[in-house]
Amino acid sequence: MRDMRPSKDDRHKTASAAERQIIFLGEPGAYADREVCLGAAEYAAEHPTWVFDPWSVQIAPASVPTSADPQLVGGILGTERAVQRLWRGRLKAPVVYFLPEEAHPEGYAVGIDEVAVGEMAAEHLWGRGYRQFAFIGSSETAWSRGRGTGFESWLAAKGTRPGSYLFSMATLPVYWSEHLARHNQRLQHLVSKLPKPCGVLAANDFIACFVLHAARHQRCRVPEDLGVVGVDNDPLPNAAAGLAISSVELPFREVGRQAARLLGERWRGRTAACSIRLPPIRVVVRASTDAFMTEHPVVRKAQFYIESRRTDWMSVKDVARAVGTTQVTLGRHFQRELNTTPSDYMRCRRIAHAAERLRQGEAKVYEVAAACGYGSTSYFGRVFKQLTGQRPGSLRHSRP
Repeated sequence: MRDMRPSKDDRHKTASAAERQIIFLGEPGAYADREVCLGAAEYAAEHPTWVFDPWSVQIAPASVPTSADPQLVGGILGTERAVQRLWRGRLKAPVVYFLPEEAHPEGYAVGIDEVAVGEMAAEHLWGRGYRQFAFIGSSETAWSRGRGTGFESWLAAKGTRPGSYLFSMATLPVYWSEHLARHNQRLQHLVSKLPKPCGVLAANDFIACFVLHAARHQRCRVPEDLGVVGVDNDPLPNAAAGLAISSVELPFREVGRQAARLLGERWRGRTAACSIRLPPIRVVVRASTDAFMTEHPVVRKAQFYIESRRTDWMSVKDVARAVGTTQVTLGRHFQRELNTTPSDYMRCRRIAHAAERLRQGEAKVYEVAAACGYGSTSYFGRVFKQLTGQRPGSLRHSRP
């Protein structure tokens, strides 16, 4: 009778398959790390032989695996600081870093295109009519510097230069300390000196929250005097700010999925370095920038009307009737205030909405075209490329 027991090679393959344990090192209390963890867990759940084990850096297990126990760890997803803190290079398991401060020398990392974050915020504030700008962030973090660089470069192309105000970690009021009141006073003084109206990019939502507190203390109107955009779309600062914060939404869950995917490729023998930078998704518009700063009231009213109906197919006559004027008068005001026609403005806003939907990656091109009022997908594609320089499909598939 044939021996039905598994051979030595089969037992080795079975053991190898069972050893695909992923240790996730992060800060569960931090919104970004929590979302990255969820994305990585979702990807791991699609692979039956993977075991996903999230660890908090602060309360990591006392029996941390050492180099003598490599079979316990199939791979690690974590920040460079967390990995070095626990192992200091002693564990020879595949590592993929997420949200790296800088490009990692080993090259296995998934992060955010921080320059594109600043560019998207600048475009949003410019589109809202602000013509004076400021960036408020940290002088010590690469992600803050990258966002400031993108913000400044986009506005430089428009012929303007924003003020840049960078605080050290020791002086930012977002970190609790015995000097919190003094730090808040420093921020209040800065807010009082900003030109008005001013479009402000805060390096993240927590900084935006404190900027709004300072604006309230200085009796600045938001968004009429200060339009504030944060980054991360974190619900906690929004709840604490007392005013809903417009925020650049980042693809944290996609970062987790791509980091887990890259770890799987390393298991399959990938040796080439790979560093992925994902673009931001969209600006989630809330009360802190929910206004148009165009001087003429008719144009402002028309902009509000168009913005609230970006998915509708409207004529210039419909807009003129809604704001109580004629097509000719509306066109004259748009040309003088915005240097464009009402029809071109409406087309641009519809395409901007379509681009947001495509970057989210959930809807097909034909679905986005129909949702934006285009009966023909091919015509939608021509208009989209004319205004953005990209095909709709390439923008949707730009997310790895």
